[in-house]
Amino acid sequence: MTIELYKNSFVTLEDAQTYFEERYDSNDWFALEEEDKEKLLITASKKINTFDFVGEQLAKDQPMAFPRDYEMPQDIKDAVCEEAISLISKSSSVHAKNQADNISSISLGAGSVSYSPSSNSDEVKLLASATALYLVKKWIKKGYYMPF
Repeated sequence: MTIELYKNSFVTLEDAQTYFEERYDSNDWFALEEEDKEKLLITASKKINTFDFVGEQLAKDQPMAFPRDYEMPQDIKDAVCEEAISLISKSSSVHAKNQADNISSISLGAGSVSYSPSSNSDEVKLLASATALYLVKKWIKKGYYMPF
């Protein structure tokens, strides 16, 4: 799978490499093969693309929300990178999977783990990274959110 800017990703592999070179605790990113990095960036971009951004698209038939009638915000590029690296750790977390499956508790022998019910909105559940959501929220239309 190859990244095509604004067709399947908001950032290039080179953009992401630069971002992670400057970010603390990015070892998981550098341990990946190039193909996996591209898949993560494409997946993260598609998730972020689901938001309703301010402004207008430059063309009605473009495949993604950007480009728009303003320059691509660095916040959106950073959000893609943050979401991508969060997807790495979330995919290996048993606890994250249990919570996503609405499991309230598990017991094994004398040990147990309980999960509090999620009070997060549907909007929060769209992204694995709270940092990515924070960065994206600056650029989305305000108002009532309706998931599809």
